[in-house]
Amino acid sequence: MTSSSTGTEPGLGPDPAGETLRKPVTPLLAESSSGGVPLQTTARREARERAYNLYSAAIGACLARGEDDPGLVERAALLLAEEARLPFLTHEEVDRVCAALPGVVTGLRGAPARGPAGSTPDDLRELSDEALDSLFDLALRDRLTGTPRERPRLLLFGGQPGTGKSTLQRLLLPDLPRGTVSYDGDDLLRLSPDYEWAMSADDKVASTSVSKQVGALHQRAMEHVRRGRYDVVCSHPLGRADWAASWVLGFKEAGYRVEVAFVATHSSNSRFALVDRHARATRDQGFGRWLPQIHHDRFYLGVPNSIEFLETHHLVDSMYVLSREGEVLYTDHQDDGARYRAPFGRIALEAERDRRDLWRLEDDV
Repeated sequence: MTSSSTGTEPGLGPDPAGETLRKPVTPLLAESSSGGVPLQTTARREARERAYNLYSAAIGACLARGEDDPGLVERAALLLAEEARLPFLTHEEVDRVCAALPGVVTGLRGAPARGPAGSTPDDLRELSDEALDSLFDLALRDRLTGTPRERPRLLLFGGQPGTGKSTLQRLLLPDLPRGTVSYDGDDLLRLSPDYEWAMSADDKVASTSVSKQVGALHQRAMEHVRRGRYDVVCSHPLGRADWAASWVLGFKEAGYRVEVAFVATHSSNSRFALVDRHARATRDQGFGRWLPQIHHDRFYLGVPNSIEFLETHHLVDSMYVLSREGEVLYTDHQDDGARYRAPFGRIALEAERDRRDLWRLEDDV
């Protein structure tokens, strides 16, 4: 979500000799009013997640039937604009959304969604470049257009699936400077015209195939944000060092200040969160996004290597380790290549993983 603003780019101004004085740019995470992710109760987080699920169901229902009824594509655009405002709604407004949307979804799903002849949940049609461009214009262009910055910033949340990256990202967005945009690749799935019928038929298979079908939207999103030089918050597991380096270097080469925040929690917590997330989404939509445990476990094992690689190779300007609640447990910054302190991010991440595991064991005694 974005909100435009005007004014002088912070951190830049003339020096006494009349030349540009480049001051260190404030990390994006430090721009929030709390210096981190605002705290919120579990009940409030789950209410916002329910609203997100219901919006996704309604958007998917419109796009599944939009080829036969162009008016539903326009309805999808309105729903997408409403959903983009979700992080900024009050608790009371979220509750009203949760009360109203189930009836909307039921009405939109009056006739069953059907896929193209010959398609199965694990073998979806390939979308043309024209179709992908139309989806980008419909759902992402305005959402990812913010305030251009002379020195833009990326805040990238990392961590194995189930750590709560998307939740923290949505909680943080309202506290960031106006004109900051938010991108989460998980939002792409509901844009597929085959989303509803494929996920309804077999969500464990379709979670992968639908993701691949709309995957080309990711590169369009990255190119748009970098070209516009907008401050941006993103999420990705970063479960492999080469993936993490690709994310970081793509933005560094575009002139961004890059900060990465890894969310730390023991695998037992994130595994449970994935199962629980699927159950809540199934309650709200009739199906839920699924990730096989083997992929979760690979990412879990790979995340410590990613954080160590990024720090020891001085690829990021700021490194954070956060708890699942958004508490800042570790920070490390560098300015012009001079690191402020030793790169202990991996140690901090693994310490939090172990601490949470011990806490759970003690709690069960």
